[in-house]
Amino acid sequence: MSWTHEQTKMIHELNGSVFSKDPVNKTIDPMDPIDVTNKNYIMEFKKRECGPERYNGSLIEKIKYDYLMKNCGDKIPGYVCKFSDGSYYAWNLKKLPEPEWYYKMLPETSHFERSGWVNKKVGNLTLKEGVKLI
Repeated sequence: MSWTHEQTKMIHELNGSVFSKDPVNKTIDPMDPIDVTNKNYIMEFKKRECGPERYNGSLIEKIKYDYLMKNCGDKIPGYVCKFSDGSYYAWNLKKLPEPEWYYKMLPETSHFERSGWVNKKVGNLTLKEGVKLI
């Protein structure tokens, strides 16, 4: 399933329950680190091919964290992960201490044909810091 199709599915699932009164809309630029926005939030979406317990949460790339924090204005910068069990967890980045950053070898990109692995600066977002949406 393509990332665009997966994103559309995530938007539909979240708008059907969590954001029914303030639906999220996909951003126009596919290269924008912000995937969706509504009146209150700007958010990055991720789909993880594991359950939430595997890493006790999720990773966030520093470059995406910085972008969300610097460009949120008066909106809440959010990071939302859908896990393989169908659950969704979200993190309000303004309410959390900045993650401890470290380097990890990860695929260069997850949206297009992968061209290799690169060392990315990432931090952990734990389940106890997040909120289970679905």
